[in-house]
Amino acid sequence: MTTNPETLQKRKYMTKETPEQREARLECERERKRRKRTEETSEQRETRLTRMRERRREKVSNENLEEREMRLNRERKRKRESRARNKENRQVLTQRHINIQHNETAARNQEITQRDNDNSPINVTPLSSTTISEEEHRILQDFHDKMDNIRYNSCPVCNERAPSMQIVKGMCRRCYTEKSPIKKFSAENNMDPGDAPEELKGLSEIEEMLIAQVFVVMSVYRLRGGQNGYRGNVINFPQDIHEFTKQLPRRPSSLDVLVIRRSANESTAHKDFHVRQEKIAVALLWLKANNHLYYEDITIDEEIL
Repeated sequence: MTTNPETLQKRKYMTKETPEQREARLECERERKRRKRTEETSEQRETRLTRMRERRREKVSNENLEEREMRLNRERKRKRESRARNKENRQVLTQRHINIQHNETAARNQEITQRDNDNSPINVTPLSSTTISEEEHRILQDFHDKMDNIRYNSCPVCNERAPSMQIVKGMCRRCYTEKSPIKKFSAENNMDPGDAPEELKGLSEIEEMLIAQVFVVMSVYRLRGGQNGYRGNVINFPQDIHEFTKQLPRRPSSLDVLVIRRSANESTAHKDFHVRQEKIAVALLWLKANNHLYYEDITIDEEIL
């Protein structure tokens, strides 16, 4: 196997370069790689990462015991250094925050003492718990900049959209790994409901139950913060389900909804059952005109509405 003359010349030059020249060369190579990676497409990025993972797996599988131990020691060393840097940064930020609070307190006490000595009113600004240093402000700004630069990728097959989604050959990894030509969450498998029409957007839970032909009876707990939770036993009981209801909306008294408020003093612990008559009417008219399978034959009860 012959080596390219240019490669030999490059290796010969690298053996003679000074530490400054070597650092400059490495910095140019790193900058070139960063610029190249920012310009690559999602498919190119996935191809590059796949090649890197394959080379790493091949290298790990071929290493002997001594090489494996050396690699593990290098990884442990990098982890220790990373933890040490993070700990040092946290200590620096904490100390800066303490120093800022100490300086503000000293300045405030000095102003109060000056006011008492001079018997003259001085405007004293109270300390704010939200005061942060310039370094902390820079860290927050970097965080906001990174959040603003997050790119959301969408899968055209399952229509899932996420910032960490990897696109492989025009689809997400989950759809790509499925061997079946008809993907599980694709429109071909009748798993894509499409975009919700404006007439059905913004309906509350109670409004949806009033116009639904079938709804589930279950125990739902409203957690602190606005999320929903489920717990407890499941009880199955017989129901008359020979056919769906043909008269809508339902009467509010027919909804088997029981709300238990454990903390009635918290305004965020519950929501009132506010029902908008116009919203329900528009939703029913749209369903009757567009959902021919389930709502074409329904009767809109004007009295209940």
